[in-house]
Amino acid sequence: MPRKKQFIASQSLAGLFPDLPSFAIKIMSTNREMSTMMDVHRHNYYMLFVLIEGVSAHMIDMELITLNAGQIGLIVPGQVHLAQPEQSGVGWGIAFTADFVPLLSLPVTLQGPVTLPADELEAVNQIICLMYREYNEKKAQAIPLLQHYLSILLLMLQRHSADAPSASKSLLTRYRELVATHYLEWTKPAQYAEALHISADYLNEVVRQYSGQTASSLITERRVLEAKRLLLHAEESVKEIAWHLQFNEVSYFNRFFKQHTGYTPAAFRESVRDKSLSDPE
Repeated sequence: MPRKKQFIASQSLAGLFPDLPSFAIKIMSTNREMSTMMDVHRHNYYMLFVLIEGVSAHMIDMELITLNAGQIGLIVPGQVHLAQPEQSGVGWGIAFTADFVPLLSLPVTLQGPVTLPADELEAVNQIICLMYREYNEKKAQAIPLLQHYLSILLLMLQRHSADAPSASKSLLTRYRELVATHYLEWTKPAQYAEALHISADYLNEVVRQYSGQTASSLITERRVLEAKRLLLHAEESVKEIAWHLQFNEVSYFNRFFKQHTGYTPAAFRESVRDKSLSDPE
């Protein structure tokens, strides 16, 4: 049974905005927002940033992501996020849960910042302004209008993040989402195939075709990522982390982690923490 202990602080959209727990939009100044963003945390919701001016830098899962004026970035649920101190950005922040977007099977996933052409960026700003007005005025039918505006916005971004998805690509996206949700308790591709109502062989075939990896390797990749997150940011022991990740023996966790990273968990923790302390950035 998965352990319920929270090793890394997690923000809930319902906790931040109880009036409408599945959607929020606000004008964000990075200087003003620093007090709530400087601690390591993750979200249970999607966070879309549209930067209007300045620079905004974030460490997301151990990778530095920098947004410049006119660029758009997305943080997905579960990603470990730490805002960097040297920034001066002003822009829009749009937070939403996956079930708030009924017109899409899943929200778009951006691979790094997206830069839109000037005319499309202007259209995005117009849509966001309409969303902002609906969100604050709270007139009749505000929620379905917000859902439609957000769906249009995400579809516009999707054109610049990847080609229009085929049914098979959509299956890969659903598989990735399931892995992100169930990687602790479901460790075999067959469990995901059953949830997707397909055979394990077909799942593996689609995953190989569109990602170049096996279905099993994506599960392993997600478990390794979570181990890295916890080893860097959590204060719990290697034994506690191993237990949380459903390894019954620390020795097995040590072998698993070293096989896929080249480091033992303890050596990785020491290496990345030493680097974060010595790196002036």
